[in-house]
Amino acid sequence: MWLLLVVVGLVAGLGHAQVISLEKCPEFIPKVDFQVERYLGKWFEIARFPNTYEIGQRCNYAEYSDNGDGTVKVHNGGLNADGVFTEIFGYVEQTDVPGALLLHLDGVPFVGQYNVLETDYTNYATVYTCTDIFGISHVEQAWILARTPSPTPQALQNAFAAFAKWGINTEPFLYTAQEDCANL
Repeated sequence: MWLLLVVVGLVAGLGHAQVISLEKCPEFIPKVDFQVERYLGKWFEIARFPNTYEIGQRCNYAEYSDNGDGTVKVHNGGLNADGVFTEIFGYVEQTDVPGALLLHLDGVPFVGQYNVLETDYTNYATVYTCTDIFGISHVEQAWILARTPSPTPQALQNAFAAFAKWGINTEPFLYTAQEDCANL
């Protein structure tokens, strides 16, 4: 029975992400002085861990704006593998832990984690989520975001350092194409 539970947990994890490790999630603390107001605006996806819902996508971005009720509106967009514009809307709500947000996306039946590990608000941001599966493995997702489609080498270095600080393996990162993205 225990083996069946482990297999079911791993298969369920594959539905959300493809980075699975046979160990517990690394311990990390989201940005302790996170300021949601400074985070608002448009961010371009520079790199991400592989996941099933972004296969073949390019020109991905996220826009965050104040809903006026303590939550932040989320608008994610980009081009799918066929070049067709795709988007999803939702909102994030703050928790008692600065930098640890709860993500609600339209049509998605669960609440996601959205942990801002580090950001300087003007150049880069690092987002990470990790879910333990029965205490013996984990599924993780990570993103590097930037205010421009072509961040500076220093911004990228700072972003990767934010993951390394917590022992998070950055090898799975895939770069997101941000060329030929006019009018998005």
